[in-house]
Amino acid sequence: MVFVQHPRERTVAIGTARMAHLALEGSALVEGLRLDEHAALAHLFAPDAHVAVLYPDGARPLEAWLPRPPTTLVVVDGTWAQAKKVLKLNPRLGALPRLGFVPAAPGNYRIRREPSDQHLATIEAVAAVLGALEGDPARFAELLRPFSWMVERQLEATRDQQRARYARPRRGSRGPTPPRAPAARGLDELRALDPARAVLVYGEANTHPKGARAPGAPELLHLVALRPATGARFEALLRPRRHLPDDVPARLGLTPAALMGGEEPAAAMARFRQFLGPAFTQVSWGGYARDLLVQEGEPKRGFVDVRALAARALGGCAGGVHGAARALGVDLVVEGPRAWRMLTLLAGTYGALRARVDDNDAAAATPGDTWCRAPARSS
Repeated sequence: MVFVQHPRERTVAIGTARMAHLALEGSALVEGLRLDEHAALAHLFAPDAHVAVLYPDGARPLEAWLPRPPTTLVVVDGTWAQAKKVLKLNPRLGALPRLGFVPAAPGNYRIRREPSDQHLATIEAVAAVLGALEGDPARFAELLRPFSWMVERQLEATRDQQRARYARPRRGSRGPTPPRAPAARGLDELRALDPARAVLVYGEANTHPKGARAPGAPELLHLVALRPATGARFEALLRPRRHLPDDVPARLGLTPAALMGGEEPAAAMARFRQFLGPAFTQVSWGGYARDLLVQEGEPKRGFVDVRALAARALGGCAGGVHGAARALGVDLVVEGPRAWRMLTLLAGTYGALRARVDDNDAAAATPGDTWCRAPARSS
C-alpha cells in the first residue's frame, strides 16, 4: 500500500490518509507534487509490477481485478482536484492501471463536506477496497474504529460550542438566553407543508466520468417516489439514450439488461405525472432529482429540500443523507437497488424531522415555560 499525498492535505487536521498509513503495517506515505522520480516509488514502475491506482477516471471496476488482485495499491490523497493535479504532473504515475470502486453506502465523514454520497474519506475507501480485494471485509473494518471515534468527537465538540453560544447572556440582560428548541430551528418550511401533499422523490442518472467529453447531459435512468401519508410507491426504469458506461449498472445495483430494457422516457414521465396527481409538493435531498426531472421535460417547480432542513436541525453539514439519518436516529438497515436504499434513508430523515416539528408544536401548546423548570431533587 502506497499513499501519495498532495502537500496541502498534510496540513488538514481531519485528514485520514496518515491514520490509514499508521494502521497498515508495511505501507508507505509519500508527499509532494512531482514524484515520478521519487526513490520510494521506483518499484511501482518496474516491468513486472502488478500495481493499481485507486482512482475512478479511466478505471477498471474492482470486480475485474479479481481473482488476481494487484500486489500494490496506490492511493492518491487530497481533494478530487488535488488528486487530479498529482496524476497530471506525474505522467508515469498517471499511466499506471487504475481501479474503480463504487461504495455500497454513503460514508461517515460527516465533519467534512463531500461532493456526493459516492465520495468517501481516504481511510473508508481503503478499508472497503482492501476488504473486497482480500476477501475479508471484517478484518479491514477495524481500520474505521479510530476514524469513527474522531468523527464523533468532532461533532460533540461542535455541539458543545453551539450550546455555549446559546447560553451566553445578551448585553444588558439579567440571565442566560434560553436556547431555542432544536425541533423548531429552521424547520418552518416543513411545518408549512401539508403531509398529505408530500411526495418523496429520488433519481439516479446515466453519468460519465469527468473528462470523458460524452455528448449530452446526465439523463434520468431510475426514478423512485413515495407518498409518506399513504405508503404509495412509484418506480420507473428509463431506457438510456446515450452510451451507458460499464460501471453505471453496478453503481445503481441494477443489471445492464434491466436498464437497456427500460421504458421510453415519455411513457415513464406520463406514469409519474399520474402518480403525482394535481396536488403535491416534491420532497428531495438537494435539487439533483428535480434537475433530472427538468432534463426530462418536467416543469421546474418549487420543492422542499431535506438536505437543507437536516443541516439546520443538526447545526451544520448533515454529512449526506446517510449521515443525517444516523444523526437523527433512523434505522439504517436498507437493501435493494441504490435508488430504493436512498429513498428509504430520505423517508426516514423526513419522518424524523417531521416528528421534531410535531413534538415542538405539541410542547408549544402546553401551558407554561417548561424549559426553565429545575429538575426535581431526590431525597
